[in-house]
This record gives sequence, structure tokens and C-alpha cells, in this order.
Amino acid sequence: MLNKLKQLNLHKYDCDFIDIRVEKTRNVNIIYYQKELYLYRDETQLGAFIRVCKDKMWFNVATTDVENLESELHKLLLDAGVTVKKDTSKAPSEKETILKTITEDYVFHWTKEAKIEVINKLRDIVENDPLVLSSYTGWYDRICEKYFINSKGVSYYYDKADSGINASYTFKEGDDVFSSGYYKAFQKKEDMGDLESALKENFAEGKLFIKAPTIEPGKYPVVLSPHATGIFAHESFGHKSEADWMIGDESMKAEWVIGKKVANEKVSIVDVGDDPKTSGYCPIDDEGNITEKTYLIKNGILTGRLHNEETAELLKENVTGNARAINFEFEPIVRMTNTYFEAGDLSFDELIQPIEKGYFIKTLSHGSGMSTFTLAANRAYLIENGKLSHPVKINVATGTVFQTLHDIDGLTDKIEIDSFVGGGCGKMAQQGLPVAFGGPYIRVKEMSLS
Repeated sequence: MLNKLKQLNLHKYDCDFIDIRVEKTRNVNIIYYQKELYLYRDETQLGAFIRVCKDKMWFNVATTDVENLESELHKLLLDAGVTVKKDTSKAPSEKETILKTITEDYVFHWTKEAKIEVINKLRDIVENDPLVLSSYTGWYDRICEKYFINSKGVSYYYDKADSGINASYTFKEGDDVFSSGYYKAFQKKEDMGDLESALKENFAEGKLFIKAPTIEPGKYPVVLSPHATGIFAHESFGHKSEADWMIGDESMKAEWVIGKKVANEKVSIVDVGDDPKTSGYCPIDDEGNITEKTYLIKNGILTGRLHNEETAELLKENVTGNARAINFEFEPIVRMTNTYFEAGDLSFDELIQPIEKGYFIKTLSHGSGMSTFTLAANRAYLIENGKLSHPVKINVATGTVFQTLHDIDGLTDKIEIDSFVGGGCGKMAQQGLPVAFGGPYIRVKEMSLS
């Protein structure tokens, strides 16, 4: 396919820029709900997205007719009023990149029956307990092969594949209800670990929260797990780092000035797309730019933001390789890849030791907000005299992003990256983009809890 694309000789047309992106995707969903097979889907799509820029005006089309891309391109060129250049001898130097990560031992190759066997062992854990009001259990595969060429001479191919399971359940005991679950992303059998043991442990812990007491609302020291830290990094900070939000918004530009101190000096947040073990793997973006390690905050200073080519030009900053589209039907917009806090220098015991009374938020149901934020806690524990105590119920943690970043005064010395397969990040009309997030355990001096 890549050789076929290169034969189109995009440089010969009299326009500012052309690129063509071809994607072959496969999605598998096997979901059981209330002990019944709710959904089995195994879909493969092949399509292309073509863009032409002429006199700074963009024309684009999405098509599934990948056997006739030249014809589709010519239709678009006609709409744009583009002709062939008189001098076609000066072809740009070629920059080809081939990145293959998928191997035969990836578990998405397993048969449907083998995947259902895994699910059934997990279903036995969550479906037959008398306290379970409802449950669903699923297996997910997400596979993508991407081909790209542009008129600057850039061409690439890369592939990625992730699989995963999700077991969600709702307990009911008397009038008390608690919903939670367990998920795990993996690529090979050795990445899966002991799923049954992990789910049993998760399930047993979940029961402890059915009758857990609700906290007294107030402001307390809070420790966030890598999972919660990652959601905060992505939802409450990362989206504001996507530079397209700032175009035409002078107040946001004034608030987000590069070089401004926005966090405790212990805090560094990065976006990195080149780790193939994560669900946010995107080594080359959908405009043909290599994904870089971008420091959004370094040692408390706002040092960067995420760009595609357009936003980088408008804000006079460097391209970061963060132009991404959810699939071949959409144009690329500025999106995150793997966004996380870098590690500090404490152990977990050292992190919680100074806290006389506070709370540890282990998992979240969801997070939202940008200048101000809300984190909906799912599992949390009281911290008392520097030790973890009993489970508690916290509805939400709230605050302002910059104040919370300043109030982070401790981070553990290891990070964890949270990958997942079912779902993804949403922005504008593009929902479900594969991303990952995480970080260390972090300690915040004070957060508002209710």
C-alpha cells in the first residue's frame, strides 16, 4: 500500500500541500451483560482521508474506495482548482519510516472461543455472588495499520494492537449500593498476569465499600493514586495544553504564558507518544510529524503545549506531533497521546507519613473540568496518623487546576501508566481516541472533598 501511495507523486501538483492517510482497523467486542451474551462484534474497516491545501484553503474527503485513490484525489484537486506544475523534476527528498510492532504472539490473534474462555472465568467471579445486582464482562481488541504520504516527501507505516478485559459490577446490600470494576490492557499473554486473582482481589475490596461511611465535607490533605493522578493530568490539565483551545482566546493565552510558574517545583508533566506498550502509542502523527516528548510543565514552569502544524504556526511555537484523528473519516486535530506526571523521590510510606488526617483516593469514576475540576471518587481510604485506615465514601474532589498544582508537595519515585482499550478520549465530534495517562502517587496539601 505504501508503494502504491508513493506512485501518486503528490509533489507534482500546483498547491501548498497534499497528504493521504490510509487506515485499516479492526475492532472486536465480546460483552456479557446480566449473564447473557450482549454483544459480539468483529468489524474491519479500510478507508482513506485526503487533504489538499491551496492558497491556505483546505479541501478534504474521506473514502472507502482505496483502490481508486488517484481518482478521488483528482476530484478534490478539481474542487480546489489545482493543476499539474510545469516543472515536475524537483521532487522533495524522501523520508520514509516503517515501524512494525505487532507479532504473532499478540493475543488478538486468539480465536473467539479462547477469548470467551477467559471471559467466562471472570464471569464466574462477578455474576454468582448474592450481593451483585448487575454486572457486565467484556473482551476488547483494537488493531490499526496506518499508511501515510504527503507532498513534502514524508511517508510512513506503523501498526499497533491492544487487547483488554473489563469486568464491572454493582453491589446492593439493603439500601446501600456501590458500583465499581476492574480493567486490564495487554498485548501478549505475559502482559495479562493472573486476571482471575486480580479480579478476585478487586471484587473482595469492592465489598468493603458497600457500607463504608461517607466523609464529613471539608478541606483535607489528599493522596492520589497513579490512576487518579493520570486522570487529573489528562482531563484537568492536558486538555488545556492542546493549543487549538487558545486560538482566538486572548484570556487563555494570558493565563497560559510559556515560562510562567504554574506548579510546585517538584511537578513535571509530559506527553509522550512513542511507547508501543501503551494504548496512547502514536509515534508519528496524522500530519507526518514525529511525536516528541513534550514537557508541558518542567519543575513547576509552564514549558510547552501540544500542537499540530496550524497551531504551531499561529502561536509561533514548534510542532510537537500531536495532530491525531479518531479514524480515516475525520481530519486531524490537536490531541494528547500518553500524558503523565514524572516521578518524585519518595516511597508511598514516606508520602503518607506526615498526614495526621487526610484521604487516599485510589480510583475514580470519572474526572472533568479545565480551569476548575471535579474528580468523582470511587474507592478511597482514610489516612490517619501517617497510616492507611478504613474505606470511606467520597463523592467528589474539587479545586482549581493551578492552585492544586502548586499544592502538590510530594511524589513517589515510580510511575504507572494506565492503558485501556474499551473507549478513549473524546473531543469535539471525535470520541474514543486511544490515549493513556498516569504518574506516581502524589500528595496534595489540601483539596475540597464532599
